[in-house]
Amino acid sequence: MLLDRNLIKETCMNEIRDEWLTAPSSFPDFLPEIESDKKTQNEKYIQSVCDLFQKQLKCFPMNARRRNSWKRKTLGILKNVLREETILDTHRAMDQQAMDAFLDETGDFLVHVREFAPELSFEGIGQAIRNYIVYAMFNEMNQIRTAFSLSGFGYSMLYPFTDNYIDSPMYTDIEKGEYNRLIRDKIEGKAVHPSTTHQLKTCQLLDAIESEYPRQSDPMIFTLLLMMLEAQENSLRQQNETQLLTLEERLDISIYKGGISVLIDRYFVKREITMDDLTFYFGFGFFLQLADDLQDIKDDSKEGNQTVFTADLRCVVQEEIVNKMLHFVHHLMLSGHAENELFKNFILTNCHQLIFSAIVGNREFFSTGYLNKIENYFPVSFPFREKMSRSPKTGIDIKTQDRYMKILDELIQQEK
Repeated sequence: MLLDRNLIKETCMNEIRDEWLTAPSSFPDFLPEIESDKKTQNEKYIQSVCDLFQKQLKCFPMNARRRNSWKRKTLGILKNVLREETILDTHRAMDQQAMDAFLDETGDFLVHVREFAPELSFEGIGQAIRNYIVYAMFNEMNQIRTAFSLSGFGYSMLYPFTDNYIDSPMYTDIEKGEYNRLIRDKIEGKAVHPSTTHQLKTCQLLDAIESEYPRQSDPMIFTLLLMMLEAQENSLRQQNETQLLTLEERLDISIYKGGISVLIDRYFVKREITMDDLTFYFGFGFFLQLADDLQDIKDDSKEGNQTVFTADLRCVVQEEIVNKMLHFVHHLMLSGHAENELFKNFILTNCHQLIFSAIVGNREFFSTGYLNKIENYFPVSFPFREKMSRSPKTGIDIKTQDRYMKILDELIQQEK
């Protein structure tokens, strides 16, 4: 079907908003409980794998001639884990051919990331690879096997380049406005004159998309990108503490921004988009946006960012929102069509765990009773999860980060 801006903006928005508003706020009864014996087994396995990888990283050879052997062993450990682990059960959702193709594709993606933006931090690389994995998941769900996508790379890298810039308090509203105007002009095909390296690379990422979707023959992607820019600009209202947004306004910002973001990922999948696809992927994007906001409750509440979660910080309200998320994504996945239903169910399980993990990371916003209930469905005990996450996520010294980057570069480079 031909995509239409009004169809996307009005029909999808209305359908997803209605689905969310009618989703129950009661605790769901469809979650699979995980027995304590299974949790203990999972914890032992995770600990053993972490110890194994830590040992392998520590013995990264200084002698370059020994690194090929080290690399083969390290990648062998990774592949063995993916073939045997029973926590996510990835190997049950993807056959060996799909798994190998996925590893090759993500490796190619990381090579392009390091060549294009060697200055990008581990956090930025993590954001980019998570974006690309969403696109790769949609290919697998539609049983399409592809190699590395340059357009997928360009779009996945736009997030750490644009969204983080727009969200950063380091830049003024004038600077952000100038940056967005440059992006708008570039998307519209106008001549642009980047004044910084950051602006130049942003334009190059848009060029990567256009290289596979020429403007003359496929203009719809540029309409979607303009809608994404519009959504980002509108989301700036969430940072304005002087203008209080209603809950309805916060909800619409999340639906539109999340929905358009994921719809673009789906557009890159080489399969015709149906009306059911529109609402499914738009809804999934909204869910992922909510999941991001759930993870960021602590920071958003401190910085005054107006999301659905920060409208009312009482535990009972947070718990009702999470319950609605669980019902919403469960219904969405059951109603959505996929060529690979097994993989779609795998995604649903990971959506549940994404929510649970975010709750644990923001446990002060939830009651003890609710946390105890959620723990029944988490693959490990909460104390174990907290112990494993105590290592600092930020503040890695430059020397350590340089070492990790060298290890990453060694793992993704082609065999000599």
